[in-house]
Amino acid sequence: MNNKLTGINSAKKYIKPCLIILIVILLVLPFIFGKEKREVTRAFSSTTENKLSAYESSYESYLEENGFDGKLASSVIEVDMNNYKTEGELSASKGETGIITEGDGAISFDFTASEAGFYNLELRYLAIPGTTSDIQRSLLIDGKIPYDDCSQIVIRRWWQDDEIQTKAGNELRPNSYEVFAGQDWYVEDADRRFGEPLMFYLEKGKHTISFNTIKEPLEFIGLTFKAQNELPEYSNIVTDLKNSYSVYDGNAITMQAERKDNTVTQIAKSSTSISVQKNHSDSLVNPYHAYYSRYNTIGASSWENPGDAISWTVNVPEEGLYELAFKGRQSTNRGVTSYRRLYVNGSVPYKEVNAVGFDYNSDMTQYVISDANGEAILFHLNAGENTIALENVMGPFGGIVTEVEESLKVLNSTYLSVIQLTGQSPSRYIDYQIGSKIPGFKENMASESERLFNIVDEIVSITGEKGENTALLQKMAIEAKGLSEDPEKVIEELPQLKNNISAVGTWIVKVSAMPLELDEITITNPEKQNALPNTADSFLAGVSNGILRFFASFVIDTSSVGESTGVTEPLTVWVASYGKEQAQIIQTLVDNTFSPKTDIPVRIQLIPADVVLRAALAGTGPDVVVGLSQSTLQDFAMRNATVDLSKLEGFSEVSSVFADSCLETASFNDGVYGLPETANFLMMFYRKDILDSLELSVPTTWTEFIEMLPVLQQNNYGAYVPNAYLNDGSGNLNFYLSLVRQYGGDPYEGEGNDYGIKSGLSSTAAMEAFKDYTDLYTNYGLDKQMDFSNRFRTGEIPIGLANYTTFCQLEIFAPEIKGSWDFAVVPGTAKSDGTVDNQVLVDTVDTVIMRQTDTLDEAWEFLKWWMSSETQLQYCQTVESVMGTAARVATANLEVLEQLPWSNAELRQLNAQLEHSSGIRAVPGYYMTNRMISYAYSDVVSNNSNPRESLYLNVETINKELTRKRSAYVPE
Repeated sequence: MNNKLTGINSAKKYIKPCLIILIVILLVLPFIFGKEKREVTRAFSSTTENKLSAYESSYESYLEENGFDGKLASSVIEVDMNNYKTEGELSASKGETGIITEGDGAISFDFTASEAGFYNLELRYLAIPGTTSDIQRSLLIDGKIPYDDCSQIVIRRWWQDDEIQTKAGNELRPNSYEVFAGQDWYVEDADRRFGEPLMFYLEKGKHTISFNTIKEPLEFIGLTFKAQNELPEYSNIVTDLKNSYSVYDGNAITMQAERKDNTVTQIAKSSTSISVQKNHSDSLVNPYHAYYSRYNTIGASSWENPGDAISWTVNVPEEGLYELAFKGRQSTNRGVTSYRRLYVNGSVPYKEVNAVGFDYNSDMTQYVISDANGEAILFHLNAGENTIALENVMGPFGGIVTEVEESLKVLNSTYLSVIQLTGQSPSRYIDYQIGSKIPGFKENMASESERLFNIVDEIVSITGEKGENTALLQKMAIEAKGLSEDPEKVIEELPQLKNNISAVGTWIVKVSAMPLELDEITITNPEKQNALPNTADSFLAGVSNGILRFFASFVIDTSSVGESTGVTEPLTVWVASYGKEQAQIIQTLVDNTFSPKTDIPVRIQLIPADVVLRAALAGTGPDVVVGLSQSTLQDFAMRNATVDLSKLEGFSEVSSVFADSCLETASFNDGVYGLPETANFLMMFYRKDILDSLELSVPTTWTEFIEMLPVLQQNNYGAYVPNAYLNDGSGNLNFYLSLVRQYGGDPYEGEGNDYGIKSGLSSTAAMEAFKDYTDLYTNYGLDKQMDFSNRFRTGEIPIGLANYTTFCQLEIFAPEIKGSWDFAVVPGTAKSDGTVDNQVLVDTVDTVIMRQTDTLDEAWEFLKWWMSSETQLQYCQTVESVMGTAARVATANLEVLEQLPWSNAELRQLNAQLEHSSGIRAVPGYYMTNRMISYAYSDVVSNNSNPRESLYLNVETINKELTRKRSAYVPE
C-alpha cells in the first residue's frame, strides 16, 4: 500500500513540469506555423427610405391631424428660462447655468410662437448628481402630452471608467463615475426608431411647455424650438472636402476601444450598463492572456439598448481626411444588423452615417465605415484632440419593430376578445360563432397576416437572408391567414395562438437589441487598408490557444477571485448564492476601499451554497459568508454556528439602515445573527389598460379584490395569488402567513425567547385567514398554478401578486405592454378603526460571521464596511451596470433603495409596502409549519376538505415537532 502511495506521489511531482513544457510548446507552435487572418467588412451607410413607417400610431396621427407636409417652420423660438412655474412637490432654483429641478412634480415655461408650423426642440441641460438611472421626463405642450413618445423622454447622462487594475494576475472590472458637463440635444424618441428629432406643432401665439418628473433631478439650461440643420450627403460634398483638406498619408493609427492609451485620452459612455468585456476567443484581441482575465473589448450585449452611446477622445498628428475602421463583431443576434449613429466632434457629419450598419459576424472583423457603394468614407479631423462617438439607433429596423408592435397590439386584442367569449379552455363541441360574434375577427387576421408577410420581405431585403427571426413571423402570419379563412379553428388553436403571440413579443425584445463589441479603432488612409491590424488567429494558433486554456484550468485556481498578500493571513469570505461576476465585483470593492483603509487582506471565494453547511459542521468553514439564504441563516443561528452580531460594538448604528422586519428574519431568542443584504416581498401587479376598460379600480382591501373577481370572470379574465403547495417548487407560503398577520394572528405563539413554543395556526385569526385563502381557489375559481409573468403579459391575468423583483423582468421582457401596467401595495384587511393592514412577510438574503472564526474583530470590520450604505450602493449600481436592469438588487438597505433607479412613483409604492412588512424569527422546527400548511392547502383545494378541520389536524403535527426541536436548541 505504501509503495503504491509513493508511486502516486512520485507521479504527481512530474505533472506540473510536464504541463509547463506543454504550455511552452503550445506558445511557440503558432509563431512557427501559424498565419494570421485579416477580415475587412464594410460598415455600410443606410440612406434609403424605409418602406415601413417607424412612427408609432399616435405620432403618425398627430402629424396627419396637423397637416404635416414634410416641411418645418423657419422661425427660431428661444424660451425664456426665467419665466417658469412649478407644480406639485418639485423644487426649482437658479443654478450657475440654468434652473435646477428636484423632486416630484412639473416645471412649465411660457413662450410665444411667431410662426405656425412644425418645430424640433433643442434641449440644453446639465445632469446633476442622482442615481445611475437615465433622466426621464414626460413632455406636455399647453398642458397635454402631444403623442405617446412624449410620455417618456429619456435624457442621457455621461460616465467614465476608472483605470483597469490587476490582482492575482487577473484584471478587475473598473468602477464607473459620472462626469458633469452641459449637453445640447434635440429631443428624440427614446427607442431611436425614427432617425430624426421629434416634431411639435405650434400655432402662432402663446404656449406653455411642461416637463413632468419621472426620474432624476435635472438642470435646464435652455430650450429652443427650431428645425435641426439638414444633414448633407457625403457624395455631394466629398469633392469640396478633398479640395479643402489633404487625405492623411501617414501610418495607420490604432487605439484600444476599451481603455485609454497614448492616442485615446478619454472614453465616455452614456450608461453605466455599457461595460468592458473579457474576450478569450482569439489571441489577437488586445490585450490577451490565455487564462488570466483581460478586459480587452467594450460593449457586446451591454451595449445593445437604443440611445446608448460611447465617445472616444482621440489625438491625431495632423489635420486632414481620415478613414475610420472599428475592429469588433456583432456575434449575438444572427439575422439582425446592429446600427450606430456616428458623431465626429459632436455632430453627425453626413446623412450616410446617421445609421451605419454593422452586420452579424461570429469572428472579429475590421468594420470600415463605407458608403452604399462600398467606398470608404473620409472624415475631417483636426490636429490634436477630436471626439468620435457611436450611438445605438434602430436604423431600418425601427420601422420593422414599430410595425410588429402595431401588429402585436391587434393580435393580442383579438386574442383577448376570443377568450372573453370562449374562456381560456373552450369546448370543441360548442359553436361559438367566432366570425359573427367577434366583430372584425376575419379582417384583423387577414390584414395582420399580410402585414407580417410584408415585414418578412423587408427584413430579407436588409439582411439578405431568412432565418429564425423571419421564421417566427412567418409562422404567426401563416396561422393568422388560416384563422381569417376559418375563424372557428381558433378554438383548437387557442393555445398555439397564445404561444405565437407571446413569441412575437419576445421577438421584439430580441430584435430591438443592437449589440456591438469593439476591440480597436483605426484611423488611416483608404489606400492603405492592408495596414489595418489582423483580426483573427490562424487555425493552428486557435487550436493551440484552446488547448493551452484547457490545461491551464488544471493549474490555475478559479475559486478564489483575490489573492493573499503573504504578509497576514487573509480574512476568508465565501460568496454562497451569487455568480462569479458578483464575486469579482465584491473583490474589486474590497481591493479599492476596504483593504487600503483597514490593512485587512481579504480572500473572496465563490462556494456553492450547499457546501457552507457541510463546512460549518466540519469546522473548516470561512470567517464570513455573504449571500446566505434566510432559512440557512436561521438553521445556523439555532445551531450556534454564527456570531450574535447584536452583542458587538457598533451594531445599533450598522443596523439602523434596515427595516425592523428584515432584522427580524435574522433573529433567534434575544440575538441577531446576520445582516440582510436583500429583502424581497410581494406586491400587487395590475394591467391599467384592462382594469380601465372594465371600469375597475385598483383594490386596496381583500373585500374589494373579491368583489372585482366576478367582473373579471364574466369577461373571462382571471386573478392570481401564490399557492401554498411546496412540492412542485412553485409554492409561496408568505402570502398565507401574511394574511394571518393581517387578520391579527401570528404563525407562532409566545414572546421573546418563548416565541415558537407552539403553533399559532389554531387561532381564530389563522383559521379565518386559511378559509378565506383557500376559498379563492375553491369558491372563486382562481388557478392554482400558472406562469404569472407570461399570462400577465398576454392580459389573461390582469391582476395578481408576485415578488416585486418581477417588475424588472416585465420592464425588460414585456415591451409590448410598456405603460399599460403598474404595481401597488397588496390589498389589506380593514380594521375596526378604519385603517387597512397591508402587511406582508419579507424574505431576506444575509451576511453572517461564522462562530469558528479566529479573527472576529477583522470579520466585524468587514461586515460593517460591506453592509454600509456607501458600499452597498456601489455594489448594487455596479451589478446593474454589468448585468442589466433585470439583475437589479432587491436591497434591504433603506438608504440604498432611495438611490436605485426606481421612478419616484415606483419608489413610493415600494416604501409604502416595506413600511407594512414583517418578518418571522427563527423557530426550531419551522420547516414542519411549511410542510403542514402545504399539506392542508392541498387537502382543501384538491380534495374539497373542510379548511378548519384540515388545518387543525396538521397543527397537531406542527406542535409535536416544535416541542421536539425546541428541547434540542433552546436552553431551559
